[in-house]
Amino acid sequence: MYRASRQLNLNAVRGAVRVSRRHLATETPSAPKKKPRIVRRIFWATATLTGTFYVGSAFLSFNNQAYYDFFNERVPLGQAMLEYAEAHSWDTLTLEKAIDGAADAVRETHRFVMEKVNGSSSMDSVKASAHEAKEATLKTIESSKERVKDVTSRLKTEVEKGEAKVEASVKHQTDQLIKGVSELVKEAESALGTSDSLKDATATPKPVPDNTDPSQIASSPAPEPSSPPLPPQVYEGLPVEFQPPPGYKSPPPPKVPEPRKPIPEIPLVAPSVLDLASSEPIISHLANTIDNLTYFLKANPDAAPRVTPVLETAKSDLTALAERIEKAKEEERVSLEAKMDEQTREYTLKLLEVEMEAQDRLDNQEDEFRKMFDMRQSQLIQQYRGKLEEELKTQTDLINERLKKEVIAQGVELQRRWIREIKMRVEEERGGRLAKIDELSAQLKRIERVALDNSEYLDENIRIHALWSAIRTLSFSALGAPVRKPFREELRVVRHISAARDDPVVAAALETLETSEVPDVGVEPLADLATWYTSSVQPKVSAVALVPDQDAGLLSHLASNLLSGFRFKRTGLVEGKDVLSVLARAEYYLNEKDLDSAARELNQLTGTAKTLLHDWLEAARRRLEVEQALEVVQTQATLASLLIV
Repeated sequence: MYRASRQLNLNAVRGAVRVSRRHLATETPSAPKKKPRIVRRIFWATATLTGTFYVGSAFLSFNNQAYYDFFNERVPLGQAMLEYAEAHSWDTLTLEKAIDGAADAVRETHRFVMEKVNGSSSMDSVKASAHEAKEATLKTIESSKERVKDVTSRLKTEVEKGEAKVEASVKHQTDQLIKGVSELVKEAESALGTSDSLKDATATPKPVPDNTDPSQIASSPAPEPSSPPLPPQVYEGLPVEFQPPPGYKSPPPPKVPEPRKPIPEIPLVAPSVLDLASSEPIISHLANTIDNLTYFLKANPDAAPRVTPVLETAKSDLTALAERIEKAKEEERVSLEAKMDEQTREYTLKLLEVEMEAQDRLDNQEDEFRKMFDMRQSQLIQQYRGKLEEELKTQTDLINERLKKEVIAQGVELQRRWIREIKMRVEEERGGRLAKIDELSAQLKRIERVALDNSEYLDENIRIHALWSAIRTLSFSALGAPVRKPFREELRVVRHISAARDDPVVAAALETLETSEVPDVGVEPLADLATWYTSSVQPKVSAVALVPDQDAGLLSHLASNLLSGFRFKRTGLVEGKDVLSVLARAEYYLNEKDLDSAARELNQLTGTAKTLLHDWLEAARRRLEVEQALEVVQTQATLASLLIV
């Protein structure tokens, strides 16, 4: 009976520990060969290459501005890809961050799978996890300097993003460290859960390892499978020093309460990191979480001896974490200040260069705008001058008509007044005062004389205004027009108006123009003469500047034409009587709109140069003759208007 119960107990214990595994091997028929799927391979290869190209181009665009512009403007869906990358902070992602993220993801996946497979971890796994978290924390802190150096090196190209990147790097490191400490706290909490579950360990059999000797298992006491005997009855009414009768037992002595073991003091973490509560609230929050775990352990003292080393490790790691974070921040701040000073000097120099270039561009634009303004101003002056002349003509006509009407009305009113006065005085002086009739007649004659004088004054004023209007029209048609046109009709009008005054000077000046053919063909505008001179006449004359006045052959012309390309062009009022100096002075006078001086300078030339200038000089002479005649007529008209006043 005893052997059977012991064998059953052994089998029960072994059944609770060992699991029989059987592997069944079966032969399967060889699978038929699959047909190659070319379309699927091409599709997946194309999709993989396309995705690799777009992702790689997005990362490359953030490091190369030229490729950024090309990828954004030329590649389809490039702009959408860049917007997606910027929205997900790919521009701040580095290779080390990607590797660290992948490694963290692998570790988290492995830990999650192991927890799902093995269930709640034991105290040994908690200690091992705490040790691994401590090593990972130290490794992360050691690698923080290299990451900070990598972040600060990028400040040379992106100064504005430097502080943000440093803060992101420090925040990333802090998150990793806090993540490790959080895992440590979770492992401690899981350890607490394990210790609570161990309270009922007496009710479950302990597992036996596979390498346990069967003899040791046999020597351990095992309960008999038979039904337990009935407990003997307790006989309490037995006198002192008497034995109980059969079937009864003596009452047990009173139990002495065992002294309670002192609860070990569990350290608190929050007071040790109290100085960092304002600067690092996350560390303070973790410390409070660990302290809450400590208070929980005080409420459950059975688990305190097992978790106290874990809490001590968490406290020391958290304190070291806070110190190293502060140290890393200080080192990064000093390095960042140095880099910022260097970048400030560098970008100050670049700013000065850009400012100088911008100033040069502004100067060039100012010159161009000044030229355009001058040209537009001259055009507006000509337009408004024409409008002003037309308006003056219209106003003159209106004023003349109004003056005529006023003079007529005034004469009529004067006549009526005088007639009334005459009648009244005749009536008053009738009867003996007829002697005053002669005086009244004399006054009437004087009034008539005044009226005639006023009429002549008005006629002369009208004639002078008409003369001025005709002169302005002739001047505009002959000299102010943008193109050459005949002015015979305007000259005839001026001749007709000036004939009424019998002015010999004006008649002589106008007769000179009428006898020539200039009014029929017109004169060249000053702008056309200047353009003709600079574009055609001056280059040709410069080409024959070295040709002698007499005995000039073909060789002389060729030599002069060849050497003209190697000479410097002269400008301004250059002294000298050579051909180039005369041409330079003539060009200066033309730029100053002094056609008379330019013609006088060019008229000094002789020989071949004079021959080439003949047509231009004739056109200039015709224009000067017209200008002189019009100046004479204008002077006489001004003198006549002054005499009237």
